[in-house]
Amino acid sequence: MTVDRQARTTLRNAIVAYMSGAIRTFAFEDQYSPCKKSGDESVQVIVRQVGCMHDGLIDHPVSVLSEGWEKLRRTVAFHGTDLEIAALDCPSWPFGDEAEWHVNEHSVDELGLPDYDPNIHGRPGNPWWNRIPTSIGVLILVTLLAAVFLMIAFS
Repeated sequence: MTVDRQARTTLRNAIVAYMSGAIRTFAFEDQYSPCKKSGDESVQVIVRQVGCMHDGLIDHPVSVLSEGWEKLRRTVAFHGTDLEIAALDCPSWPFGDEAEWHVNEHSVDELGLPDYDPNIHGRPGNPWWNRIPTSIGVLILVTLLAAVFLMIAFS
């Protein structure tokens, strides 16, 4: 079992900054990227998990459901321990059980993270207009321009 205290601290600080709104996706990735080379298996697992929680193409603030927020809180607390991740499907992940989580929960409370607010932390990171495929967007634009042209031509 190799615990990389520096990588755990770096990853924890990046997650805290992201959750508190101090940084957005691109800065978040920049801050946790060095942890990808860590020999700490738990850090590797968490890096893969946080890498899946955001869109790397759009710079956006944290955008998670309340369950994701709680998972991030547990992850922040986990980085202050020397524990290893037991299983990905554990309800108290990354802790092995609820007792481990509750013993370490105080470390998150001391950081002053905001409470989860769906209006702030649950907004889609990718606005609806960015989810329209380019071909459909071009078709809509051409149709609108044709309609305007026809209105001008026949008025």
